[in-house]
Amino acid sequence: MRNTFFMMKKAPVLICCAIGALISCGPGAHESAAPAPAEPFQQYELTEAWRTDPVFLIPESVIFDEARDILYVSNMNGDPRVKDGNGFISKLGLDGKIVERNWVDGLDSPKGMALVGNRLYVADITDVVEIDIDKGEISRRTTLDGIKMFNDLASDPEGNIYVTDMDADSIYKYRDGVLTEWLAGGLNAPNGLLVDGERLLVAEQEGMTFRSINIATKENILLTGGINKGDGIASIGVPGHFIVSDWAGELFLIYPDYSKISLLNTKAANSNCADIWFIPSRNLLLLPTYATNDVAAYKLAAR
Repeated sequence: MRNTFFMMKKAPVLICCAIGALISCGPGAHESAAPAPAEPFQQYELTEAWRTDPVFLIPESVIFDEARDILYVSNMNGDPRVKDGNGFISKLGLDGKIVERNWVDGLDSPKGMALVGNRLYVADITDVVEIDIDKGEISRRTTLDGIKMFNDLASDPEGNIYVTDMDADSIYKYRDGVLTEWLAGGLNAPNGLLVDGERLLVAEQEGMTFRSINIATKENILLTGGINKGDGIASIGVPGHFIVSDWAGELFLIYPDYSKISLLNTKAANSNCADIWFIPSRNLLLLPTYATNDVAAYKLAAR
């Protein structure tokens, strides 16, 4: 989860700082050293493209539906762990204009989302909620005993959905109404997820780390630390380049050698960086601001 947002000054990305060693933990752990880059990686900068009015109610996550050319925004509208029925999903245009603020109501505290076909999947405290996009209504809820707080979702090419239970340090797997515990323990408040080929990338809130888990073997490797309250993960469409958000108000660009730089810092403005989305075809980063109730879009450009 996360807390506040900011107003970016068009600040250029500076230099990348190398990290020392990669440390693995958990089942099948091993150590490997991060190779030093032969030459500096490309530098990037973010420029604000637009920002919505503050019409959302604790926007936690945003996702792009390419088939429909629309953005979905999850609104917690209350405590992240309270089932109050106040949560909802909004539709937002790529120009920053609200299409339908209360598109789907009846959720509790919706957070991360994933898309598979005509279904939108939402992490809603203890439930995986399926939304029929064509009908704009909830079609199924699935839960299990023992779940504490689902936070983020990620889908793989086969349509499997992975879900972090941040409070239980676990990851679940969902497919066709069946929910199973996929990885129990070995993590430290896992939040953001991204499927990257044969691995599942994880941003941890309490561990302040960025991890890789082999989907087949579940081998768990620490890639880099110091990301503070890790939240969302997005690929920028360049191999090995990822943006990881710190819920407290910062965006990090992670390079292929797992060194990192700060792309954006919103802490001075008391603004959060929640669960992000990146559209490579538009070089556009979407950022829900959580406590300030808006969504901002930034253009990513090479320097």
